[in-house]
Amino acid sequence: MAVVPPELEEFDRGPLSVATMASQENPRNKRIHRAAQLVVKFLFGQGASQGLTILANLFLVRTLSIEAYAQFGLANGFQSVFSVLMDLGFASTIVPMVGPNRDDAALVGRYVRSARHLRNKLFWWLSPAAAIAFMAIMHKHHWSIKVQILLLASILLGLYSAGKVSYFSAPLFVFGKLREYYLPQVLTGAARLLTYLVLFALRGLNAWTAAGIGALSITFNGFFIHKSSQMYFEWPDHEDQQTDRELIKYILPASPAIIFAAFQSQITLFLISIFGGTSYIAQVAALSRIAQIFTVLSMFFTIVVEPHVARVDRTHLRKTFITFIALTTLACVPLVAIAFAWPKLYLWLLGAKYQDLTNVMGIYIVSLCMNCVSGLMWIMNRARKWVFWSGSIVEIVLLLGVQCLFLIFVGVRNTHEAVIFNLASSFCYLFAHGYVTVYGFRYQETASPEFP
Repeated sequence: MAVVPPELEEFDRGPLSVATMASQENPRNKRIHRAAQLVVKFLFGQGASQGLTILANLFLVRTLSIEAYAQFGLANGFQSVFSVLMDLGFASTIVPMVGPNRDDAALVGRYVRSARHLRNKLFWWLSPAAAIAFMAIMHKHHWSIKVQILLLASILLGLYSAGKVSYFSAPLFVFGKLREYYLPQVLTGAARLLTYLVLFALRGLNAWTAAGIGALSITFNGFFIHKSSQMYFEWPDHEDQQTDRELIKYILPASPAIIFAAFQSQITLFLISIFGGTSYIAQVAALSRIAQIFTVLSMFFTIVVEPHVARVDRTHLRKTFITFIALTTLACVPLVAIAFAWPKLYLWLLGAKYQDLTNVMGIYIVSLCMNCVSGLMWIMNRARKWVFWSGSIVEIVLLLGVQCLFLIFVGVRNTHEAVIFNLASSFCYLFAHGYVTVYGFRYQETASPEFP
């Protein structure tokens, strides 16, 4: 059995806080017990937070008109893309860069401040481009200028606040402080859902009010997470250019793939907005709500799996990779089976307006499962600092080739074609991240002992 890493050894008292006599006497049992505490805290916290998010988003799918949800979905897609572009992976470098030195509060603070500095610079550089691109696509559908401006304002507020959430969450992940991470999300999520209900009752719920409330929720979440994480690092007095260069050097080989993947995450929505009509935009955006089922797994990978893989001993690494990939694949099997056998179970969540999507649900869930496994590989590779130029090249070249061929010979003009396009892209991601995993293990065998 793999040795549980040190970062799992400290956390607040939770649902399993009463240690048994065996765990007190046996250090191995104590580590297992503490790891179980962390997993239980994750399940409670992520379950509550994700449950509120899913309820809020499904409420919007069911209550907003087709046109209003198309507007909201397009704004949400833009925010997702530029959130990745403005972060560029800097916040995700904090956990692997800190590594075994989490007790060095000055070091943790230096990385957090550097990530914040680089992220904020990208925000101010890219905000004008985001505004121009969003207004250009919105204008094509002849929606009112008031709606366009208010949606843009919510996007920019959400983008700025999301950065605060990402880099101030990292110290909480390093120390396994999941209560401090999830409590603000649960509170702001509950407030968001309640506000939607009140606005709906007052007939004031539409695309821009829904987007605005979502952006405010992110803003308050960032404020509370910042406050909770301050005790786990020392804030430097000034910017450190050497630390900036260190983070840039680490993330640079992956940056082309990250930039490319940022657009890929919403490529079908953007293609539909260009080649399809408003109803298809709403359908593709509504299907993305189903994808939130997999957010629990992706957050588990980031919060629990990544710190563990970053510190696991080399001798247990191959077994760790195989175990996590196998467990994730098994978790996806029932989701795929339900999608093909009872697709209306998923469509029931979306409401009566989207019941004609039965024929695409099975394929869509398969693509989501493949993305989930490839995402796990990326996070584990990142945790081991397996970030190679060749991985970015393989991912970009393969995706561009497959997608260009698809657009030439098939096209993306309706929801069915968009779902098939997603499936083809998922194969590319799985292959690319699998390649990096294999390459990482081979590189490790020839590298010096200092290589993780």
